[in-house]
Amino acid sequence: MKKKFLALYFDAPSLAFGFESRHDRRGTAPFPTRSAVTGILCAASGVERGDEAFLAKMAALEMVALELPRVVEKWKDGKLGKARLSASNLLDYHTVGGGYDKSDEMKVPRKAETGKPEWKDGKWVSALSYREYLTDVKFGVIVGGDAATIEALAAKLADPVWGVWFGRKCCVPASPLMQGVYDDKASAARRLFDLCEIAELPKNETDDEAKNERYYRLIRDAKPGDEESQVVYDVPVTFERSRRGLGEEFKRRQVVVLTRNYDDRDAFDEDFGE
Repeated sequence: MKKKFLALYFDAPSLAFGFESRHDRRGTAPFPTRSAVTGILCAASGVERGDEAFLAKMAALEMVALELPRVVEKWKDGKLGKARLSASNLLDYHTVGGGYDKSDEMKVPRKAETGKPEWKDGKWVSALSYREYLTDVKFGVIVGGDAATIEALAAKLADPVWGVWFGRKCCVPASPLMQGVYDDKASAARRLFDLCEIAELPKNETDDEAKNERYYRLIRDAKPGDEESQVVYDVPVTFERSRRGLGEEFKRRQVVVLTRNYDDRDAFDEDFGE
């Protein structure tokens, strides 16, 4: 069976990958979860929330995530050069539904569960939450599988059925999400590295790796012998709202997060199969 690889580019002013979110605290994972990527593929394909067969098909695909730099131009020592922004987390105090008159019901945001606004004690009820976002960072995702599946997903991403965003509707892509289908993982990775301009960053001329701006992080499924792996529950079985909180929405996955030097060719060959 011929295998192909899809390169996805996660570029936006802010991104969010729902993780350990409960009640009014909406956290984000530090990297794209398999659930987040699967949700994007489902939206682009027009797949309903309860289509477990499609979700099982997506769970069988290989998926590798890359944390990439957001590169800007900065003046340093009288010269204009490329520099890496420091990735950070933004916490937003989020309100929905407050300050409306009852006569303006049509303008009040609806609750997802009922499709209606909530009126209580003579006023519209406000929904309050703390929502976390990732900023000043980009991500790449490489999805691998049989050629027919990957090419079908690429066609849907080029002309999505439903809207595509990175976790929340305010996290709208700033660059084309779909960056092509490739015959090997290495070619997909090179495309993502070229897009984020990591090669334009200053090259480390010392032995101090802490000063190296040309680094990226690789997030993949753990393999036998990997050290310091972590367990995440992010393989979706269903997205049905009625089954939330029942402990059956996600399966367990073990991942590793590896920090890599862009100039380390041996690590590139090991990670991307050359």
